[in-house]
Amino acid sequence: MKTVIIACGSGIATSTMISMRVEEILNQNQIPHEIIQCSINEIDSYEDRGDVIVSSTQLQGEYSIPTVMGIGFISGIGAEEAERQLVEILKK
Repeated sequence: MKTVIIACGSGIATSTMISMRVEEILNQNQIPHEIIQCSINEIDSYEDRGDVIVSSTQLQGEYSIPTVMGIGFISGIGAEEAERQLVEILKK
């Protein structure tokens, strides 16, 4: 099972919208998963449990797991590339 950390400023609004789209993508690609929603400030608390971080904003730190810019899942701009990156990371 793969764990996806989805982070936004507050851990509520934007991350919920991104989570819904990520859930669809992972189900379509038959990737068993768990989603953790949090604020950007909480990423460090979950990093050791995750396989990838999907964020609504540019992250300022270095992380031990891959990151994907997820704003495209809301705006549509760059969504295909973000989806490709996410699936590629999780199918490894």
